[in-house]
Amino acid sequence: MSTKRPSVSPASGEKKRRKAITLEMKLKIIAQHEGGKPVMVIARESGLSQSTISTILKDKKRISDAVKSSASVKSTVITKKRAGPIDDMEKLLVEWIDEQVRKRAPLSLLMIQAKARSLFNMLKEHADPTYTQMFTASHGWFQRFKRRHNFHTVKVSGEAASADIECAEAFKEELHRIIVDQKYLPEQIFNVDETSLFWKRLPEHTYVPQEYKTIPGFRDHVTVLLGGNVSGFKLKPFLIYHSENPRAFKNVSKHTLPVYYRHNKKAWMTSVLFEDWFLNCFIPQAREYCRQNNIPFRILLILDDAPGHPQHIGAMHPDVKVVYLPLNTTTLIQPMDQGAIAAFKAHYLRQTFAQAVEATESGQTLQEFWKGFNILNAIQNIAAAWEEVTQQCMNCIWKKVLKTYVNTFKGFNKGPAVDDMVSNNILTLGKQLKLDIHEDDIHEIVSIKTEEISNEELIEPEKERSKEVKAEEEIIWKAPRKFTAKKLAEAFATISSGMRMLEEMDSNYERYARADRQIQDALACYREIYNEEKKLTVQSKLDIFLKNTMPAKPSTSVNASVPSTSYSQVSSEERGVSTLVAVASTSSSS
Repeated sequence: MSTKRPSVSPASGEKKRRKAITLEMKLKIIAQHEGGKPVMVIARESGLSQSTISTILKDKKRISDAVKSSASVKSTVITKKRAGPIDDMEKLLVEWIDEQVRKRAPLSLLMIQAKARSLFNMLKEHADPTYTQMFTASHGWFQRFKRRHNFHTVKVSGEAASADIECAEAFKEELHRIIVDQKYLPEQIFNVDETSLFWKRLPEHTYVPQEYKTIPGFRDHVTVLLGGNVSGFKLKPFLIYHSENPRAFKNVSKHTLPVYYRHNKKAWMTSVLFEDWFLNCFIPQAREYCRQNNIPFRILLILDDAPGHPQHIGAMHPDVKVVYLPLNTTTLIQPMDQGAIAAFKAHYLRQTFAQAVEATESGQTLQEFWKGFNILNAIQNIAAAWEEVTQQCMNCIWKKVLKTYVNTFKGFNKGPAVDDMVSNNILTLGKQLKLDIHEDDIHEIVSIKTEEISNEELIEPEKERSKEVKAEEEIIWKAPRKFTAKKLAEAFATISSGMRMLEEMDSNYERYARADRQIQDALACYREIYNEEKKLTVQSKLDIFLKNTMPAKPSTSVNASVPSTSYSQVSSEERGVSTLVAVASTSSSS
């Protein structure tokens, strides 16, 4: 005699609580069912109703797609993808926030809301002026936006943070103590910093005809890492561009360029590229410099807190000590921000204007010059401009951060501002090119370390960007990227090995376990792809086996009236397939 489970009576006042089902649990249910477990058993073990299990199984494609699109496996809701100006605006806003974070620019809620409204209104006009949905960038929208795009670690303040003078002074004292205690020489103290350079863009307020803006590369920018030491030695520039093989590099070896050339999609500095620069560019240069000057290879490297500067960089070489500037102090005491980058940009502008004047005097129009001016020309001008930054300038940029060596070099007694002669030269060249350029325009272009991307550049259709890239790049065929079960398995094994190393080093197991859970959660999208690739691999092997082992079918033209196979043959073949499927299933599960 069966006994019924006691039901909760309404009179008791208790309500049955609704159980939240995460994507992780849904994936487990789907995997159990595909492994042959009946719905009834799954429902009993998971404490869910059979109808709920059936609904999950019917929805398995959408669940799988959600996980593969990197949705958190702890999420209980599959977010519906929205279309239209709001969705497009959020994509562009993410790009803008990434840019602000990269530049270490302060972000406030009001700034993000204003940018969101500005982008939405412009997109609305571009897409459909009759679009009626309103968007106010409310506080609730912002909280949902942060969750959707995982902006939990981005610091958003109520108002923009100001440079901290007290922290700057404290750092100056600490740096002085390190230099004195460890007896660092001026030749051993280095600073580097990145700057973005729109290598075809004219000063912001200069009138530019609309047709100039259609020239390939007009909106292109590069990131240049520049630096040197207290004695005035300058490191070779490290340049990042969006293209791996620009057309301008045809028949040119990258190793012969006057810069270290690297690339990524955004032309931004990343921690991987910075490690590359540190190990493969900076260390060899600094070691050779010390050897030539007969001084010990002991380096003190001063860096700011940019996201692309990993905190572990100081542990990557025993002879290099890295110290980081405090937050919000770079404009006050970072040496490269005290005039060296401004001087470099002024020399670059003068160099480019001089070439434009020479071209127009030879019969070219200014538009024709800009059209022919490519990334290789820009790199050559970048190297020439950096060469023109004087040792005196490189000396005096240190006076706001150093208490030692200040009077060692005569350059410390003069300001690092852009030379009047250089400014006047740029103005003269600009007038020869019939450009309405003023001294304020020069100050603007050389004083901004990172130039902000405008709404128009964010909104610019992807196909237009592709046109510019195709016009600039040599078309080189590359095999499309794709996942394979073997490579994914290797990646998982490498990650597991790294986690084991961390576990062995970390005495705080709770911290390790928390980090491990977060990493496993983040990898769920790739595990779902791996499971699909694994199924495809097994099915492919099964098809190949059947093709090689099945007997050839008799010709129907010869024995049209005779049955093509006997009962015993069919049974034998079916038995063979069943056996192979069982073997494949066993090997797959193992």
